[in-house]
Order: sequence, then C-alpha cells, then structure tokens
Amino acid sequence: MKRKYFFLLFVIIFYAFTGKAQTEAELLTRIEQNRATGNLVETASSLNKLAIIYWEEEKLEKALQTFEQSVSLNKEIGNNNAIKIIYSNMGTIYSDMGQMETALVFFRKSLLISQSQANKRDIATTLINIGTSLLYLNRAEESLENLNEALPVLLELQNKNLLKSGYHLLAEAYEKVGNSQKSIEYMNLYTAFQNEIQKEAMEATRSESQQAVNQAEQKTQKVIEEKKQTEQKLSITQDSLKEAEEINRLKELEIQKKQAELKSQRLLTLVFVIGMGFIAVVALLILRSNQQKKRHNRILEHRNEEIRKQNDEIKAQNLKINQSINYARNIQGALLPDSKNLKNLFPESFIFFSPRDVVSGDFYWFGTVPGNPDLKIVAAIDCTGHGVPGAFMSMLGMSFLQEIVLDKKIIEPKDILENLHMLIKTALKQETTGNADGMDAAICVYNQKTKTLIFAGAVNPLILVSNGEVNTLKGDFFGIGGTMKGSPPNERMFSQQQIEIQGDTYCYIFSDGFIDQFGGPNGKKYFIKNFRQLIQDIHLLPFETQREKIAQELNNWLGSSYQRLDDVLVMGFKL
Repeated sequence: MKRKYFFLLFVIIFYAFTGKAQTEAELLTRIEQNRATGNLVETASSLNKLAIIYWEEEKLEKALQTFEQSVSLNKEIGNNNAIKIIYSNMGTIYSDMGQMETALVFFRKSLLISQSQANKRDIATTLINIGTSLLYLNRAEESLENLNEALPVLLELQNKNLLKSGYHLLAEAYEKVGNSQKSIEYMNLYTAFQNEIQKEAMEATRSESQQAVNQAEQKTQKVIEEKKQTEQKLSITQDSLKEAEEINRLKELEIQKKQAELKSQRLLTLVFVIGMGFIAVVALLILRSNQQKKRHNRILEHRNEEIRKQNDEIKAQNLKINQSINYARNIQGALLPDSKNLKNLFPESFIFFSPRDVVSGDFYWFGTVPGNPDLKIVAAIDCTGHGVPGAFMSMLGMSFLQEIVLDKKIIEPKDILENLHMLIKTALKQETTGNADGMDAAICVYNQKTKTLIFAGAVNPLILVSNGEVNTLKGDFFGIGGTMKGSPPNERMFSQQQIEIQGDTYCYIFSDGFIDQFGGPNGKKYFIKNFRQLIQDIHLLPFETQREKIAQELNNWLGSSYQRLDDVLVMGFKL
C-alpha cells in the first residue's frame, strides 16, 4: 500500500522559527548556557533544533528523547503551539520506526491541541495522518471515520494538494472495506485533481517560459537601440572634434598676434599695478582686522550674556527639580513602613534598601493580619523602572497592598498577587492603552502558631537556609501587570508553596537589582548563583552585620569602573 504523510509541514514550521542551522555541539553548549540562566524559551527552542538534527541523522531514539525534554519546558511556559508540532513530529518518527500504535497516540495528542485552537489546516492534516496510520494497521473502518471527518475541512480549505491526497486515501480505505463503488468514485476524484494540478503546473511553466522569452527579446531590442544611439553620438562627436580643431588653430594665431602688441604695454603697467595693489591690500587688511575685532567683541559679549542667563535658568530649574524629587522622597519615605518595626515581627531581621536615585522603584511592605497577630506578612516588590517613574509605581503598589490585606483581608500569597495584578491593570487601563508597566514580587506569610511559611512569587524567588543547606523556591515566570497576548483576562493564576519550619530557618527575599548588576573583574552580572553563595557565607552572622556585608559586597562589585543600574532591595529574617 502506498502511504502519504504530511509530517513535513511541521518540520518546515520549526525551521521557520529557529533561524539558521547550527551544529550539534553548538546547540548543546547553547542549551547548557540557557539552562544556567533560567531562559526556558531559548532552551526549548535549542532542544527543538537539536532534535531535528538527530532526526535528519536518523538517530531516532535521541530525537525522541530531545523532543520529550522540549515538551516539558514548553508545558512550563504554556507554548501549546510548539507542543502540538512536537507531538506530530514524534508521531512521524514512531511511524518511521514501524511503531504505528505509538505514532497514533502522538497524532491524537496533536489533534486535541489543533482542535482547541480551531486551526482547520492542522486539524485536517493530522486527521489524514491518523487515517493513513490506521490503514497501515489494516484498521480501515477507523481510518474511514478520520478521513471522512477531515473531508469537509479539506473542501472548505480548497487546498488541491491536500484534497488530492485525501481522495487517494479514501479510495484505498473503501477498497479495503470492499466498497468498490466508493473506491472508484474517490479514485476518479483523485485522478481529476492530479490531472488538474499537473495541468496548472504545466501552464505555469509555459507562462514562465514565455515571459522569459519576452524579457530576453526586450533586452535584445534595447541593446540594439542603445548601440545605434552610441554610433550616432560617436559620428557627431568626430565631426565636432574636427571643427573645434580648426577654430582653435585660428584662435591661437590671433592670440599670438595680440600678445606681441600688448607685451610692451603690460611691462609698463605691471610696476604701477603691483605698487597700487600692495597699498590697497595693506589698507584693506588693516580695516578688515579692526572691523572683525569689533564684531567678534560684540558677539562674545552677547553670547556671554546669553550663557549667564541660561546658567541662571538651569540652576533655577535644577533647584526646582531637586526640591520636587526630595519632596517625592519624603512622601515615599512616609508611605514605607519604618524598617525598624520589622524587628517587632521578626527580632532577628534586616532591610537593605538602596535606591539608585533619590526615589526608588523598589519597596518593601510588612505587617500582621488584622484580627490574627499570629499571621505575619512580608513582601519585597520590584516595580518597572527606577527613579521618579518607578516611585509612582511603588506608591500604587503600597496603596493596593494596604487595600488587599488590611481592607479586603486577603491573606493567601497567591491571592494577594492575583488581586494586585488586576488592580494594576485596571488603574493603568492596560487593556486599552497598551501600557505594559508592572512589578515583580516575593511575598511570605508566616503562621507563628503552626510554624508554617507560605510563599508566592511573581518572577522573584525566596532563598531559605536551614542546617547550612541553601534552597531556592522559585516564583512563577510571569510578573504583575501588563497583558499576555492571546490570554484571557484572568490569565495570571499564581501558585504558592508551603514549608513546615523545623529548627532555625533563615529567609531572604529581594529585587533583581543586585543579581543583575554588572561589575567585578570581568564586567559581568553578579547572577543568582553568586548571591546564593553570599547568603550561605553570611547567614550565621548577626543580621545587622549581614546588612553591612551585603552593602560592602555591592560596593566591591561595582568598584570604580561601573555605575549602578537599578535600585537594590534585600530583606532577611529568621524563623
């Protein structure tokens, strides 16, 4: 039985999104680098490229394993389109290996996603693949169900190549079940489409050939015309040259005659002209010099006066701006909780808060739940931007946190993040304005009575140290605010993690200002790996000493060669 699959469609799609070809070694290196930095999107993309290389080299087992890794990462980032394509490619590989039952499993997984996306072309293509696989397994009745389901979609799409293949498969399937009339009907349709496609291809080839001939004839005629014009110009030029030579000869004779007559006169007037000219030049230079000096002095005096006025205006503007920013700092400082009060919640704790400018886009928030003093909430928030724009966002965030926790009495970390996300989107009218500002956050709720800690993060993590062992609880990969293309209004469903506290546990939440800072001997980022090591080295020191060590490490990392890029916030407390 002749089988025809449409798996090539998905491979082509992958090449379109992955760029230029790379070697296996380059891709393995790129995968390790992206995993180290936590870049899930690039890691998944590189795994797809590597799997396709294995597939082309007929290393089918390795291709399947690599596609499986890519599926896991794409599930994490919610890329259903990529998962659909990978499932179809895996079905193709299993069919190449002769494992048709397994191939069917993956084709059906791909079909479910295509149906959820209402992608008619992918639905039709996958149904044809399923029908073809069932024919191979001699399950003609099931094959007909899938092929007949694909047929209306194929007719709607009016893709002649897909229709031709569908008719051919239906003819084979009906022949298998013994329905010769239907088999002949669809074989006639297949033949008609095959002839029409061939006719169209021949007509296109003939048209292209005729067009090429016409273009060649036009170019030939153009070259002939250009040659004639060039020959005419050359003939005219040659006649003009002869005439010009004769005129020049006559003029030369006339010039020689006049030169002989004027030679004596020139000699007499030469001395007079030189003398008068010298006197005139000297006088002109003296006059011009005096005028230029006067003009330059006036210009300089005018410019100096303008510069003095501009300097005065700039000083006045700078004074107003600095006064406004300092006033904004006072307002932000008044809204922030007093950092000393954190010790009322956690006696052993610190806050390292270092704005890049006068005001900050980072802010901290803490307190107890009204009516339940055993529940303690601590939050470290990193708003979009820094300086004045970041400070505006931070004041919005502080106000919304007060409303969510103190007024609405919402105490689950993930619910706090979801409510904060919706309030930011509404306040900034992001659905209509396209504004994408937002914030990353880490929130902890500690129940002192049950000794449990609940953590939820929007991008930012929580670092825990217990018995000398450092653990990192990652936040969700999306932040607060902004919109995700193609997602429903409630797309931000945050997760949370609960930890039972047994023995001394040191907790640290922070913004990305420290770990993203460039510096050190090689001018690289500090990165989370080095920050974890710093926490492990200092966590047993007194908390005030820890704060000083973090400030010292930041200054040493910057040195004298690098400028601060962002605000820095680190909060530490012991449970």
